[in-house]
Amino acid sequence: MDNVSRNLLRLLTATCGYKEARLLAVQRLEMWLQNPKLTRPAQDLLMSLCMNCSTHGADDMEVISSLIKIRLKPKVLLNHYMLCVRELLNAHRDNLGTMVKLVIFNELSNARNPNNMQVLHTVLQHSPEQAPKFLAMVFQDLLTNKDDYLRASRALLREIIKQTKHEINFQSFCFGLMQERKEATYVDMEFKERFVIQVTDLLTVSMMLGITAQVKEAGIAWDKGEKKNLEVLRSFQNQIASIQRDAVWWLHTVVPTISKVGAKDYVHCLHKVLFTEQPETYYKWDNWPPESDRNFFLRLCSEVPLLEDTLMRILVIGLSRDLPLGPADAMELADHLVKRAAAVQSDDLEVLRVERIQLIDAVLNLCTYHHPENIQLPAGYQPPNLAISTLYWKAWLLLLVVAAFNPQKIGSAAWDGYPTLKMLMEMVMTNNYTYPPCTIADEDTKTEMINRELQISQREKQEILAFESHLAAASTKQTITESNSLLLSQLTSLDPQGPPRRPPPQVQEQVKSLNQSLRLGHLLCRSRSPDFLLNIIQRQASSQSMPWLADLVQSSEGSLDVLPVQCLCEFLLHDAADDGLAVEDDEDAESKEQKAKKRQRQQKQRQLLGRLQDLLLGSKADEQTTCEVLDYFLRRLSSSQAASRVLAMKGLSLVLSEGGLKDGEEREQPMEEDSADAELLPGYQWLLQDLPKLPLFDSVRGMTSTALQQAIHMETDPQTISAYLIYLSQHAPIEEQAAHNDLALDIARLIVERSTIMNNLFSKHSSRPESNAVLSAFLTIFSTYIKRMRKTKEGEDLYSWSESQDQVFLRWTTGETATMHILVVHAMVILLTLGPPKGESDFYALLSIWFPEKKPLPTAFLVDTSEEALLLPDWLKLRMIRSEVSRLVDAALQDLEPQQLLLFVQSFGIPVSSMSKLLQYLDQAVSHDPESLEQNIMDKHYMAHLVEVQHERGATGGHTFHSLLSSSLPSQRDSLETSKAKVTLETPHSSVKMRATTQLPSVGPEDDLTGMLLQIFPIKVDPRWHGPPPSQLSLALQQALAKELMRARQGQIQQGGMAIRLLQAVATLLTSTHAGLIVMSMHRSHVLSCPLMRQLHLYQRLVSQDIAFSSLFLKVVDEMSMWLDNPTVEVGPLKSLLKSFAGQSTHIQRHSDVRTAFIHLAEALAFRRDPEVPLRAVMTMLKAGERCNAEAELIGKVLQGLMEVKSPYLEELLSLLMTVGTQNGAAGPVAMVISLLLQESEERTVKKELDTKSEVTKSGLNSGLLVDWLEHLDPEVTSVCPDMQQKLLFALNKARGTPAYRPYLLALLTHQSNWSTLLPCISALLSKHRDYKLDPSSALDFLWACSHIPRIWQGRDQKIPQKKTEKFVLRLSSEELISLVDLILSESKLSSVNSPSDDKSGLDQASCSLIQSRLPLLHSYCDGSLENIKKVSEYLINCTMKWDDR
Repeated sequence: MDNVSRNLLRLLTATCGYKEARLLAVQRLEMWLQNPKLTRPAQDLLMSLCMNCSTHGADDMEVISSLIKIRLKPKVLLNHYMLCVRELLNAHRDNLGTMVKLVIFNELSNARNPNNMQVLHTVLQHSPEQAPKFLAMVFQDLLTNKDDYLRASRALLREIIKQTKHEINFQSFCFGLMQERKEATYVDMEFKERFVIQVTDLLTVSMMLGITAQVKEAGIAWDKGEKKNLEVLRSFQNQIASIQRDAVWWLHTVVPTISKVGAKDYVHCLHKVLFTEQPETYYKWDNWPPESDRNFFLRLCSEVPLLEDTLMRILVIGLSRDLPLGPADAMELADHLVKRAAAVQSDDLEVLRVERIQLIDAVLNLCTYHHPENIQLPAGYQPPNLAISTLYWKAWLLLLVVAAFNPQKIGSAAWDGYPTLKMLMEMVMTNNYTYPPCTIADEDTKTEMINRELQISQREKQEILAFESHLAAASTKQTITESNSLLLSQLTSLDPQGPPRRPPPQVQEQVKSLNQSLRLGHLLCRSRSPDFLLNIIQRQASSQSMPWLADLVQSSEGSLDVLPVQCLCEFLLHDAADDGLAVEDDEDAESKEQKAKKRQRQQKQRQLLGRLQDLLLGSKADEQTTCEVLDYFLRRLSSSQAASRVLAMKGLSLVLSEGGLKDGEEREQPMEEDSADAELLPGYQWLLQDLPKLPLFDSVRGMTSTALQQAIHMETDPQTISAYLIYLSQHAPIEEQAAHNDLALDIARLIVERSTIMNNLFSKHSSRPESNAVLSAFLTIFSTYIKRMRKTKEGEDLYSWSESQDQVFLRWTTGETATMHILVVHAMVILLTLGPPKGESDFYALLSIWFPEKKPLPTAFLVDTSEEALLLPDWLKLRMIRSEVSRLVDAALQDLEPQQLLLFVQSFGIPVSSMSKLLQYLDQAVSHDPESLEQNIMDKHYMAHLVEVQHERGATGGHTFHSLLSSSLPSQRDSLETSKAKVTLETPHSSVKMRATTQLPSVGPEDDLTGMLLQIFPIKVDPRWHGPPPSQLSLALQQALAKELMRARQGQIQQGGMAIRLLQAVATLLTSTHAGLIVMSMHRSHVLSCPLMRQLHLYQRLVSQDIAFSSLFLKVVDEMSMWLDNPTVEVGPLKSLLKSFAGQSTHIQRHSDVRTAFIHLAEALAFRRDPEVPLRAVMTMLKAGERCNAEAELIGKVLQGLMEVKSPYLEELLSLLMTVGTQNGAAGPVAMVISLLLQESEERTVKKELDTKSEVTKSGLNSGLLVDWLEHLDPEVTSVCPDMQQKLLFALNKARGTPAYRPYLLALLTHQSNWSTLLPCISALLSKHRDYKLDPSSALDFLWACSHIPRIWQGRDQKIPQKKTEKFVLRLSSEELISLVDLILSESKLSSVNSPSDDKSGLDQASCSLIQSRLPLLHSYCDGSLENIKKVSEYLINCTMKWDDR
């Protein structure tokens, strides 16, 4: 065979179908291939040989073994060899396993073929799915050897991966490693536990070998934040997740059948394949991965998705009693894996996809508490369902994370069936971690939730104690109490579908931390199916603000389309609120980061506003989104909080205005036909003009009207209510009868029940420009309504039975009928009392319907009982009488009873014309039935006086009635009464005299007015008292006061007269212990007290120059007002009267000028009188802008006095004086403040020995206020009045102490002053010419600061070259240096004088140390100049010689 020809090779090629020919040819084939003459036929022979190995018998296996050993070097032959290998693999399916096995064994043998790796690469390319499995089987075979092949296997595997350029299906290879083998060698394997551990190690190595150069590069880019070319990285992460899923399956199902692995080894294997084991376990065998890549490789393999099967199997392993992983360890592992996977979240990677709802039960089962099985519980006792507390809350947190990543399945199930998990989801969505959650807006529900939690906790405690008692009874026989219980702190009730439980504080912190790191709330909010966010918003409605929504929108990336429109609306409101509260700061003060955030926020707001406007005004606007946007704002218009209502209107204004996006541009002017109402109410153009222009306005008309009808009952701003009413009159949908009824009733409730708003809208004094438009709107609404109701047929049912109780059936004489609510009727009558508006309106049409001329009024019957109803009650008739519409007045006065006439005539606010008609009716009543009328008159004196007053007003009639009253009065006359002028009232009919009065007790100058007041206003009524009645005493006092008032008008002012005596008596009573009771008695007897107070007030106005009387009167008014100014005290005439006096006090207490007012104030302070009244007068004049012409000395004297009495008005007066003074420059106020500070320091020195503590306290309070003003007026401290200010800072105090404010002022001087201020100050300190003695310590501290504080030296070079010496800027002359030395010596001398110690050596030592501490200052000011040092030295020597001579 050595000398063969080509023909022989061709023969062998043709006969390779015979196994003998294959065996014969393969033995010489390598030599023939390397023979250049036979290369071509040898190649054909090799190909034929490989193609015919199709039996996989023993001979073919020997052929394959020989083929593996062939060594070829030329590339041409090697390429052909690889083609033949491919054909060999195609020849029989079992050739693949044999080939792989033989190649690997050859690689491990001593006669290793260098082509092995290339062959293996070809095999893997040919069969990418099957080849890795056979390769894995070979590695399994290696690991079953008695010798430990793990290290060699790791090296071989790394080499294979390297040589095959990572072209291997790692998942198939790893799955092959995990296949169960049934061969005898495996069944009888000796080292089964070692085999499991080593397979686990190969699995981890295989996973790390999957990190190719491309994966590594993508991982590094991902770490840097680059989001490009991530497909390779994502593929690798999914590959690792799949391998880990298979590995957990292997440990769960296959490993227990191989061997009973020890608990420690089993848990180690589980943690290792999941990359949660210690890092050294991954590279301890051969130090691979290398140290530079270890951490990175381990992190890449751990930061991977967690598949559903992986998680479920871990939970099942933990629940299984046959496997070594306990429930606590399984929960810990699952929790770690879930959080690790969640941390890798990305938009292009599903990291935690779970669809099986069973996961929730599996997790909760892990935390169940099982009592020891060997303990027998009592028969019939059912132990409670309990969970281990730590595992219980860990389970909820795990499920919270899973729910956030799987809202459709797990999230939806949790929201609907697990209240505790739902509560945690709401917490992370709202970013509020309180209990009860903030999504519960109703306070009652919150309280109920807290109480229920307390009940559950108490029941839980009792159940656990009872359970533990049964356990103890079966084991330790110990009595279990709350103090010695072991389970009480470790267990909790397991009722996952029961009420939500309060999370412990540490759990709340964990939820907060999880939400911040994993953005769980963002994921849940982003879910639209199911829409958790919309559920919360709809549940909260407009009950409270939701700022967490604004945070959500602010943090949302990308498009706003993914969020519901309610979120966008809330963000808009939140921004509007921030804009309203924001203070305009200096733009220069804002940092770049703040400006960037502000710009980003404004951009977000513009984007958001554009989105909302597009939903409303764009071409794609639809009915649903339009309703959603407007509904969110409109519901807030009826909020009980004013701020919420204002924000809602601002939001509507933004979204409805087409020009809302264009900053700085003027809005488009409305059209003429729309502009009338908009001009009256310019702030409500969004409602009156923009809203009706919406493309889908018809879809929201009903919703808008309903919202506004609710809002008019909550809104407190009259202008806003006006806009709502005008809109409702124009656009309310009234096609349906029920809607029309609701509109009329809501408007009627506003008119009847909200009288304050109505008075404000239609007050004659306010003259609001929109009043006419509002009245017209009212009339339009009711005119349309009454016309419609009168067209309904008599038997037509418009209301249900439950609504009919307040309904009346109306019948007109013309035959029309209507059924409506009684409030609607009253509201229309009230509107008619207001009179007709200007311009065209339905007023007269409505008036003709209800009060037709020369026809009776409509009759009313109750709908439910058919009884006749009272259409016009007394209160409504009084409104009609007060009206200026004569037809209403006439209708109200028809068929009145005598008592009604008497009631109305005593009412206030009735016009003269109406009063004349009333008096005429009273005259008729006297003619008709005088007895019944006289019986109804309680106080004829009062009634007669009332008629006289009405006559003085100009009313006519009532003379017959007055005659009746006068004739029944007693005819006795007092001697004083005969001399009294008789007032006559001339009328066309007769002359009626004033009523006569009964004899009154006289009041003399010696009478006890205090006692008389106590009789008039008794604290307690004594039945044994038989003195004159209080009314007669009060009339006697009024009479005496009237006489004095007459004399005062004539200029005859009497000192010590009745007025001052009575005022002093009242003041005395107010200072007694019964002051409150007396004032309340005066409040109840206002008929007696009010006339007295009015007379005193008149007297005070006549003698306004009498400061003492005015001050006392105002003091009495203030003290009485203080007692009556209590929420429990109802409003009465006395309270209103005192309030009016207090309001006029600022006008009463006027002086000719400010100086006079200051003089009066100074006098009050000097004589220790109450300074409050003159002080208020001064402040009123200053506030009014009057010129302050008082001398500085007078002002200073007043301020000093106010500081002494600790007046609460000191700060306000000082602020006014400073404001007025600075208008003419700051010098005057600064001088005044300094003089006060100096004066206060001197007084403090004098009084220090007497009462140090109290004086220091007062000084601190007053000086602090003065120092604040000094800083405000002169920030540089010494630039306005240098001499005075330097004296304040550096003058030596006589008490030899430093004022408390001085260090602060010195700090201001050195930190806020320029060199132009500091240099003159330094020169003044070191000068010999001054009129005060320096405080050396303050001066030296200031000089030290000038040379050391960095702020003063800003602008100088911070880095000075080494060879350059810094020059000292403060160059002092020789005289100034000597002055500096004197200051140092003076400080030492003062220190020794003030020292309480008598030890001379100690004093000397203290003085030396003080001088030594100041030497660096002296040295720095000498600036190293020998001349300066010489002069200082000579001066010190001279001083020493002088001291020695002494």
